[in-house]
Amino acid sequence: MAKQVIQLNNKYTQKQKKRNLNPVPKRKHLGLILIVAILLFSLASMSLIKSYETLHSQVALEQSAKKQYESLSKEVTIKKEEISKLQDPNYLQKFARSDGQEYSQSDEKVFTTDSPLIGSNGSK
Repeated sequence: MAKQVIQLNNKYTQKQKKRNLNPVPKRKHLGLILIVAILLFSLASMSLIKSYETLHSQVALEQSAKKQYESLSKEVTIKKEEISKLQDPNYLQKFARSDGQEYSQSDEKVFTTDSPLIGSNGSK
């Protein structure tokens, strides 16, 4: 004798039938969305790294430009001092006499020193 199972027709069994008929949708696109999100974050981080590298190179260029500016400004001040000294007639006479004997006067003795840039009062 085989026993037969009689199904009850109540609210609980109707809910169970509806669950079986409408299964929970599988998340098929979740992996694709995850891959796209990873790609977007990696692109953003790559652009951030590139901008950091360019910033680093710009800082290095700025430092070298500052050093070059300082050396050029020192040269400019030296040249300005030389120009102002060349405008002084006493200095020009001393400078011309220090180059050689041909610019000295006949009764004058010229001694050469290491530095021909002597001030107008005879001291450095």
